[in-house]
Amino acid sequence: MKTRHFLLTSTLFIVFSLCFSLQGKSQIKVIADGRLQTILERHIEYNEMSRTLQGYRIKVNSFTGTNAKAKAFALKDELINTYPNTRAYVSFDEPNFIVKCGDFVTRLDAYNLFKHIKPQISSAIIIRDWINNPIISEADIEIPEYFEENLETDF
Repeated sequence: MKTRHFLLTSTLFIVFSLCFSLQGKSQIKVIADGRLQTILERHIEYNEMSRTLQGYRIKVNSFTGTNAKAKAFALKDELINTYPNTRAYVSFDEPNFIVKCGDFVTRLDAYNLFKHIKPQISSAIIIRDWINNPIISEADIEIPEYFEENLETDF
């Protein structure tokens, strides 16, 4: 019993000492297909070009009928004035003009703004949507590189 214990202990000691003595001296050589690198580079390029990702927005209201477009853009302007650090969007899904705001990665982030909007506009809901990259600084709001449909000139 004592010899087994001694052999086990000494074996473990030798294994650990070899592991620590090889530290920093070992090398790993990866052999892979060259097409894998090409796919990886294309994936990186696509992610740099893509400005959208799946996230959450607050659907504030939708308008249909006469003056629907004017009402939608008026609500968008009101949201921008009330919440200056939040982007607002108007989209047209025939026959409705839909007003959405915010670019949130998680539903919890969207809920922080939703709890302020909901008492004023009872039809507001949080929806899953394609969003622009979230705002990191004040300068991000003013950069025109973000995609937004220009419905004022399309109709």
